[in-house]
Amino acid sequence: MLYYTGPMANEEIASNGVRAGGFSRQNSGTAGSLEIDTFLMSRSLKFVHKLEDQYMCPSCGRVVLNPHQTGCGHIFCYQCIRAFLENSSVSKCPIDNALIKSNEVFQDNCCKREILNLEIYCTNSPNCSYTMPLCRLQEHLKTCFYESLQCSNPGCTEVMYRKDLKEHTESICVYRMEPCPHCKRHYMLIQIKDHENTICPEVTVPCPNKCSQMIKRHKLKGHFNECPEVETDCVYKKYGCSVREKRVKVQVHEDAALNDHLLLVLENNTKLEKQIDGLQQSLLLKHQELQERTSSLEREVQPLVQQVTKSDHMLSAVQRSLEEQKDRVSTVQLQLQQLTRALGQDSARTELVQLKSSLETLRQQVSVIEGLKERLGVLEDNYMRHTRLLNIHVDQLQRNEERFQELESTSYNGKLIWKIREYQKKKKEVTPFLISVPFYTGRSGYKLCARAYLNGDGQGRGTHLSVYVVLMRGDFDSLLPWPFQQSVTLTVLDQSGARNDITGSFKPDLTSDSFHRPTSEMNKATGFPCFISHADLEAPKNAAFVKDDTLFIKIKVDTTGLEDL
Repeated sequence: MLYYTGPMANEEIASNGVRAGGFSRQNSGTAGSLEIDTFLMSRSLKFVHKLEDQYMCPSCGRVVLNPHQTGCGHIFCYQCIRAFLENSSVSKCPIDNALIKSNEVFQDNCCKREILNLEIYCTNSPNCSYTMPLCRLQEHLKTCFYESLQCSNPGCTEVMYRKDLKEHTESICVYRMEPCPHCKRHYMLIQIKDHENTICPEVTVPCPNKCSQMIKRHKLKGHFNECPEVETDCVYKKYGCSVREKRVKVQVHEDAALNDHLLLVLENNTKLEKQIDGLQQSLLLKHQELQERTSSLEREVQPLVQQVTKSDHMLSAVQRSLEEQKDRVSTVQLQLQQLTRALGQDSARTELVQLKSSLETLRQQVSVIEGLKERLGVLEDNYMRHTRLLNIHVDQLQRNEERFQELESTSYNGKLIWKIREYQKKKKEVTPFLISVPFYTGRSGYKLCARAYLNGDGQGRGTHLSVYVVLMRGDFDSLLPWPFQQSVTLTVLDQSGARNDITGSFKPDLTSDSFHRPTSEMNKATGFPCFISHADLEAPKNAAFVKDDTLFIKIKVDTTGLEDL
């Protein structure tokens, strides 16, 4: 048996099997054979039968790989023959001392085929006992169970036999991908523990505020809003209560100090009523003051308007006069030229003095006209400034009137009479519904408003008047019982005096969100999508629901059983 360990695969080999420019004779080796030679040089070869001398390199004494024949007929390894040619100017064969010429060296493909057909043992023997021709070694090693391979999982550097690779990569390797047992996302096995301890949203963790609950990590933020160990303010803080404790203690405090809180609310409510009365008085005064200012401004602006009108007429007259004066100046200049030619210098001098005097008078008149123009510009600026001030006061007056009307129309007895003007126009508008001013069941009661779809809503769209009631978020919701349980009556009032009103009532559905404590500005509306048809509303037989293009809707809440705070 013969063993051979070839040189490393990184030896420099040209594409034709020899060093570029080293031999004059071209070789016929292919890229595939070069790959085999390079592969075999990196392996320890063990042949089944003893190698014949003709397959042994006479220089290195090892098997000939990539054999090259010299002119004297001896075969050498490519590496050995290249060393002969590069290391001495005169190369001689070590067998017969014959001169080796580079142009006579060629690749011996016949010898190479014979060597590649020699039987060898697998390079992984004795673990693998398979034998094959040398040319089949590379193909065999691609499936050999005892070939050493590195794990294919990213990050793993373990090397093992091919027969153990599958079990390692799928069951043993700590770099294999596995699903997190909580969130089911895939991570490297070595990372899963850290993932669970730090970021996995489905892992149950203790409350950071040290309450007794265990919460999933992604629900911690929501838990903060209800954790009994978090410090929070009393819900009556805005009324003057200064208690701030852990939520569980604050809840006990709110239940225990209800009477004190009610006193704070009543005190605050009294202050608000006084403020409202003061605001109403202030609005009345401001309303009167604005009316006086408006009248005063109108009186001040009226002379300005008249003056501007007079100035416009004067300016027109001045402009016409200026044009006439220009024509006269042109005529005088022509006459002057004619007189100068017709008369001598002595007689023309007198006429010239008169003309100069006339021209000076014209210049003075033009100066006066220019002064009038400047004065007119100042008057126009004053007029525009007073006009802007008047518009500002008019807008403020309208806003104050709207606010005053809203305060006057606010009801605190659970009743609202809603006056809708310009019925036909609003029915045709793009806006689908109208909203009434808010009204209350008491000074500290529920806050409600009405909603009307003049052209119908839902089943009544285009054919009926739809009327609804809406619960709104109020200042005293935390003190009121929920859900809202009071019955509601909706009425379209007859304006003929016959009292043939159209009425509809309902009792709240206590399971509906519409009657629970509002969490936004308004709850979902509840009422009648087909309250009354347009035909019955606009052309009734024994009533007048729409009169002077005005409609009245009455909303009444049954306040029986409600106690004012």
